[in-house]
Amino acid sequence: MAQCFKEMPLRDDQEHVLVLSGLWNIAMTQPDDPEFPSLGIFECMKKLIYRGIKDKEWLLRDQNIYIPYYAAHIIGSYTMNKAEFAEKAVNSGAVLPLMELLRGKITWVEQRVAVRALGHLASHERTFEAIADHEDEIVELAKELACNCLKTIYKKFLGVRDIKRLKYHRDLLTRGLGGIELENRKAEEWASQLQCWSLYLLNCFACKERSLSLICKKHFLKDLCGMWGSLGNRTSPGGIGLIRSLCNTKTGRESIANLEEVIMSLCNTSRSSDDWQYMAIDSLILLLKDIDTRYKVIDIAALFLVDLVELRSLNERTKIGEAIAQTLLQDYHKSNMGD
Repeated sequence: MAQCFKEMPLRDDQEHVLVLSGLWNIAMTQPDDPEFPSLGIFECMKKLIYRGIKDKEWLLRDQNIYIPYYAAHIIGSYTMNKAEFAEKAVNSGAVLPLMELLRGKITWVEQRVAVRALGHLASHERTFEAIADHEDEIVELAKELACNCLKTIYKKFLGVRDIKRLKYHRDLLTRGLGGIELENRKAEEWASQLQCWSLYLLNCFACKERSLSLICKKHFLKDLCGMWGSLGNRTSPGGIGLIRSLCNTKTGRESIANLEEVIMSLCNTSRSSDDWQYMAIDSLILLLKDIDTRYKVIDIAALFLVDLVELRSLNERTKIGEAIAQTLLQDYHKSNMGD
């Protein structure tokens, strides 16, 4: 198998797609199995992605168009959980071809799996710096994808007549089952995933207080309020999760406190009963605990703090929130009464 991995990128074989599809299935179902990572699968996938990017004639021959997608997905799956696998991928040079896909060198379909793989590599302490070598570009590209991927996929797929859609996109989406309704539903899911994984990648930087000046741009922070992510994707922080991570930083709190639209979104979400409620409450608590941001927030948040005090189901958040809320409400009432 090791010899096969060495030879595969050098040979022209119509069976490559079937092999890659099988490897993808194994990587998805057994991501922690060390056999293939130890035998050189990352080096092989790197070379296959590079070949697809640099050799357009080869890419468009037979079914080779599928290969970069599967190769990037395999890298992402094997680096999802195990830091040692992520190190092997980085040492094999997997980051640069993934960056090329992230830049859109092929299509949005390959961007989707590239941002997933880069997010997994960025999530491990031992490989974060290898991703951070491209920090500014990655952050800007991830922001652009998070903001525009839904429109892009509508323009390039959902809004295109079915007979003009790229065949390999349709096949990858439906796994050969076909049908316009299934294609549309899966394309919407993939659009949501692309946004989720872009936010996850940004969150890896925010949690380390990196690139905050790039992430905390006014327009992007406002856009985050509408990026709810996918409730089916529990690993994604969504827009509200990224806001909470930013609220754990001084720069993030100061940037968010100056945006009434973002504060109102946090307040409204703190009253909700969905999965993002805790994240919104945590963000408000962090803003209110900071003496430099609390009085920028209190005028907007005052009416919502009463609800926070009464939410007995929030465990430790209730105790913290109640103490902050009661103190700040007293200050708020005193200041409004001229006391």
